[in-house]
Amino acid sequence: GRVFGLAFESNDRVWLHRLSGLEGWRRDRRGQWSLSQRVSAAEGLPALESTGLAIDGERRLWLATRRGLFRIDPAGNQVRNYGVRDGLLSQEFNDRALLLTGSGVLAGAAADGSVMLLDTHLADAAPVQAHLVLDGVQVVRGDEVVSLPKGGDFTLQPGDHELQVSARLLSFDDPLANRYRSKLEGFDSDWVSQGASGERAFSSLAPGSYVLRMQAVDDAGNASNERVLRFSVAPPWWRSAWGIALFVLVGLVLLGMVAALYRRRLRRRAAWQIAEHKRELAEQASLAKTRFLATLGHEVRTPMTGVLGMSELLLGTALDERQRSYTHAIQNAGSHLLRLVNDALDIARIEAGKLELQQQDFDLRALVDEVVGLTAPIAEKRGLGFADEIDADVPARLRGDPLRVRQILLNLLGNAIKFTEQGGVTLRACALKPSGIRFEVGDTGPGINEEQQARLFQRFEQAEGARTAARYGGSGLGLAICQELAVAMGGRIAVESTPGIGSRFTVELPLPSGASPAPAGATRASVPAHALRVLLVEDDATIAEVIGGLLRARGHQVQHVSHGLAALSQVGGRAFDIALLDLDLPGLGGLALARQLRSQGFEAPLVAVTARGDAEAEPLAEAAGFDAFLRKPVTGDMLAGAMQQAIEVARQARDGSTDP
Repeated sequence: GRVFGLAFESNDRVWLHRLSGLEGWRRDRRGQWSLSQRVSAAEGLPALESTGLAIDGERRLWLATRRGLFRIDPAGNQVRNYGVRDGLLSQEFNDRALLLTGSGVLAGAAADGSVMLLDTHLADAAPVQAHLVLDGVQVVRGDEVVSLPKGGDFTLQPGDHELQVSARLLSFDDPLANRYRSKLEGFDSDWVSQGASGERAFSSLAPGSYVLRMQAVDDAGNASNERVLRFSVAPPWWRSAWGIALFVLVGLVLLGMVAALYRRRLRRRAAWQIAEHKRELAEQASLAKTRFLATLGHEVRTPMTGVLGMSELLLGTALDERQRSYTHAIQNAGSHLLRLVNDALDIARIEAGKLELQQQDFDLRALVDEVVGLTAPIAEKRGLGFADEIDADVPARLRGDPLRVRQILLNLLGNAIKFTEQGGVTLRACALKPSGIRFEVGDTGPGINEEQQARLFQRFEQAEGARTAARYGGSGLGLAICQELAVAMGGRIAVESTPGIGSRFTVELPLPSGASPAPAGATRASVPAHALRVLLVEDDATIAEVIGGLLRARGHQVQHVSHGLAALSQVGGRAFDIALLDLDLPGLGGLALARQLRSQGFEAPLVAVTARGDAEAEPLAEAAGFDAFLRKPVTGDMLAGAMQQAIEVARQARDGSTDP
């Protein structure tokens, strides 16, 4: 910027005046000049063009301007202004009309023609302290401006804002030259310069106690007295002592509630864990029972074939009434044991998720007649009445698994007959809307209370536990299997019972309607009327004798071999109409033997006969090339049915392969 004045303090120090203020420059030993000091408006030197600059013997700077004479003491950056009040006839000095004589007298020419003479050695007059007063204190409270005591000791409310404090210096020589500063302890880290304004505003203050200190300096540099304003800001209610106490109390209450809930949760969790542990133990016990029965059933099936088969063969001989009664007793006991084994296997399949339901059309009335034919004679023997009814709107044919429907009805009717001492048993079938069938099995037995009903469909559970088992027998699996089968078919089973009156079991099965049967002449006889040449592969001599005897009793020719290699040898030398293979043969197993026979071109039907109870056995047999699957123990009717199925499947396969 433009330099208006220049004065050398020494050979190595020079002062320049610009509009921005006075600048002190110093030269170092290398001859380089650098800025060492500045005096500007911040120190009270206004931004004016100067008309002259001089330095007295005390190294003080004298600056002549159009607005008076200024003395600057670089030692403390103190600025003093001389004007008319100090004896000048005019404040406007001419250009380059300022001179300092050797005796220390400063001479200057003013614009009005007067000449100023000022002895710079004269001491300054004693300073006169200016008086600072507070004009007003106000704050915005809500929508109003509220005045507060000027003496302080007031408290601002939590919602107060825009606190404004006004101070005034009682020095009127040059009010615009007065300078104010303030410091709010607890808010300001140092004094805050306010310039010529005596007002200080605070938009918002945190809760607490404050001390506001205000001070001013007049145009001559005289400091005023210090005014102190003490006040405080009240905290909002939630930060007040009683608010904090309330929060602490609420916190303690909540903590107590949380602790109580936590303890309650722990108790519930412990109770749940105990219940879950008991449930797991019960499931493990049930699973252990099921596995035991399934394993035992596998081991029982083979000797049961001998018991049932031999008794059936024995009944075909000449027996007196006593011998025939004994043989029937053997058959009945074996059949009961077989039902237990089959129940255990059904449970094992259900637990493994491998229970497969057949989907075929069946005659509902024929199925009901068959069930009634099996159960009605038993009821009559016990002196019980038996009534069955099929509503007129019941579909004649349904599509589903008739064997499982038959199993459910036989189980429910068997229980009803077993537990009824007098009265009767009823079976009713009615239509289920929009499609399906509803069976109702009623009895006049002892009835079941609510506690017994709650566990009636659990495995190995009976109405009165061990007492029921001891009095009536049974394993406690029948109703559990009925429920599993009903659910698997998309239905449900329920019971209504009144102790002393009787019970009614309801089974709802949403089965769709089945197709009408084909005309009688459209099917061909599956089993020829003549005797069949049968290859029997069985390693157990007793089972082989039983199966062979049952087949021979029906007029078939049986060739028995005990292992797979002998079977391959027989097939190579003779022709057979059908082959019955045990799956668990020594050496070459039944599955491998079936694959070997098929690979050698053996096209006769194959029937798998096994004591295996697992669900995987049947699909494995089908994949190996078997046409029918039969589990031990077997009867003559079971053998005939399996052979008929195998011949029909083989015939359909041949017809399908020869179609164009």
